[in-house]
Amino acid sequence: MEQEMVPEKKSTRQKISEAIKKYTYIKILKTLKRVNENIENKHHKNFIALLDTHEMVIDVLDGTIRYFYNNRNSIWFRMFFYDNKVYQLVKEDIERYNKEYPRIKLTITKKGTMIFDNYRKNSFNTLLLTIHSGTWAPKEIKKKMAVEKKVRMREEDRGSDLIYSDIMLKNSGIWIKTMQSRFVCDFNRARKDAVYRNGSEPRVKNIWKEEFSEKDKKKLLREYDRFYHILDKLIDTHRFNIIFDGHSMVDEPDRPSVSFGTKYIPKFYMPIVDRMRSKLSRDLKEEVAVNKPFEGGYILKYLSKRFPDVFIFSVEVNKRLYMDKKHSKVSEKKLKEISSKLESIFDFEI
Repeated sequence: MEQEMVPEKKSTRQKISEAIKKYTYIKILKTLKRVNENIENKHHKNFIALLDTHEMVIDVLDGTIRYFYNNRNSIWFRMFFYDNKVYQLVKEDIERYNKEYPRIKLTITKKGTMIFDNYRKNSFNTLLLTIHSGTWAPKEIKKKMAVEKKVRMREEDRGSDLIYSDIMLKNSGIWIKTMQSRFVCDFNRARKDAVYRNGSEPRVKNIWKEEFSEKDKKKLLREYDRFYHILDKLIDTHRFNIIFDGHSMVDEPDRPSVSFGTKYIPKFYMPIVDRMRSKLSRDLKEEVAVNKPFEGGYILKYLSKRFPDVFIFSVEVNKRLYMDKKHSKVSEKKLKEISSKLESIFDFEI
């Protein structure tokens, strides 16, 4: 009969030695994780550092969506914003995205420009802009507006941010959206044209009850300068594979359902655009055009000079695809459908 092996009892010294090894191993793993996170966050930290050093004081909040969600009802958070309306709009977005994207970094300005940062080093990164989706106007500016609310509701790109957001949030990159209406100051125009004048817009003749003085214009342009400063620092610290400007357009005769604006895209990317257009046209069973009626706005022209080799274009979605006939309300069902189909055409890497 074989003698039963009795496990050798470990000495106190052995137990201490093994505990030290285990602790050291865990410590190394945690250190490596922290180093990796620092590398991943390097671009974001550089971006924030550059904002802090700018001579024009830019007040921003910086954290994660979850951090702001946890503090969304705090007095300090509410009091940070220009007014309560901006606060409420920002809060709605934080509540909308917290459940699915709590760890995404978020930078916010007082007037509601939001930078969602899901940038990943060595990944396929998109810079998404939805700068015409804003509807907010400061009370003192609203009083001077001649344009009626129903006209603004028709002309602003209401809900367009919700059409395009998943393209970036579910993958990787950075998304910039603004709460401020383009009727206050249009970030998609050259600075000299950013504050509209009566008669300057073919679709809306009377915008102001009286024209702004140069002094008043300068006040409105401060947020324009802040926006482009932020944009400059982002493109100084990050590298993008796609730059994509998302819009919507009013439903009018002879307008397609969707249109790609390709004026500033390098020609060798056009076969990819043609494939995207064909796929979307099949999925929607609707007309998907190129440069009809818009070819791409000022912001793409501005960025194309910095990134001449990047896949850079715009998309215009006809409002009838996701809104009611009056263009006053967003249909959640329609919006999800068009958003899903748009996202599917980005399932590629160059």
